[in-house]
Amino acid sequence: MRLPEKLVERIANRILEELTSEGLIEVEDPYLFLKKIKAIFQKVEEEERLLDEKTREILREKLELLEESSLDYRTAYRVVRTKLAEEMKIHTNRRERMNQIASLIKDMIMEDQTVEIYDEPHVIRNRIRKILMEAVKEEEEIDKEVRERIRSYSRRIVEGTPEWNHLYRRIYEDALRRRGLL
Repeated sequence: MRLPEKLVERIANRILEELTSEGLIEVEDPYLFLKKIKAIFQKVEEEERLLDEKTREILREKLELLEESSLDYRTAYRVVRTKLAEEMKIHTNRRERMNQIASLIKDMIMEDQTVEIYDEPHVIRNRIRKILMEAVKEEEEIDKEVRERIRSYSRRIVEGTPEWNHLYRRIYEDALRRRGLL
């Protein structure tokens, strides 16, 4: 899941602010703590980039088979990506992926010697999860808004085509700008 940098920054700040203000943790160096949270998101994004790269590589190797079976590329991409994600233990569902990220952040907090912990790990994880789910909801709203705008065009633009992808990115960036996330 590729989240805009400013959204990741906002998420990290909320995690720090809410966990400390609610007395769940105490952080020795807030700057370093934020940096570690952002690093988790970067690691997750890198895992997903690698997943997409491996998927494309497999499909390139099997291009002849795809053409012979007249299998739709998007369908094949989805199937191969899902299988690889399963093998790499990466959830492709946004909400499940955020659960994974919440666990990674909780684990980082539990292992960090510069963080004093005042509550149970599951309480901290649930608080982080709640913040992440709110961010997912905002990202889903942006996605829905972008897709509705594309559907509202007088000419039908097929999803997955280069034109659709370009239009999606442009409208998505515009929506991020309006929300102060870009």
